[in-house]
Amino acid sequence: MRADKVILRTILTTFLSVVVLFGTMLLMLYLFFPGTLMGITYDLGMEESSMNNARRAYNRTDDVYYIATAFETATEVEDVERIEEYGQLLIKDNEFADYCELRNGKIDKNEISITYEQYVYGQVVMSQYSQGKKGLAIDTAFHCLEGELVKNDPMAILYLTAIQVKDVETITAIEKLITENNLAESQHWKELSALKNNQ
Repeated sequence: MRADKVILRTILTTFLSVVVLFGTMLLMLYLFFPGTLMGITYDLGMEESSMNNARRAYNRTDDVYYIATAFETATEVEDVERIEEYGQLLIKDNEFADYCELRNGKIDKNEISITYEQYVYGQVVMSQYSQGKKGLAIDTAFHCLEGELVKNDPMAILYLTAIQVKDVETITAIEKLITENNLAESQHWKELSALKNNQ
């Protein structure tokens, strides 16, 4: 009988030790290595935790990679509020332009149809628009233009979306902005206007 108790006590002690050790390890990761925990939780399919850990890692290190990862995870799960939040942080980061160049450099020039910058801005613009923040979406899209309309720019995506859903308010606001900034004569805008007229 005593032998059974000793064996049972040993098993319980070992089990509790493993639980405490595992808990301590998780706590250490959470407190000191959020970037590592970001990857672990993402691999386990815990996107919410992964985004939170990526944001914490970004706050701690100011490394653009972490906020970009949080943003991309938000786009995967279609969390429009986080797409806007993380996307805005990514755009405002001092290393954003360099990070865009790095990401664009990993894509075959013959295969690239949209730059990483356009992708980020486009996601932010459409997340704002889907939340009813039409004016903010237009402002964000205009900021990406940098004085010219180019293929696949967020303004074009927003304009075509507004045409599709017959959002006259947004269509009118974009057209006014384009005219006021002397962009109405660009070939790309003429093509977009032609699509509108064919609707």
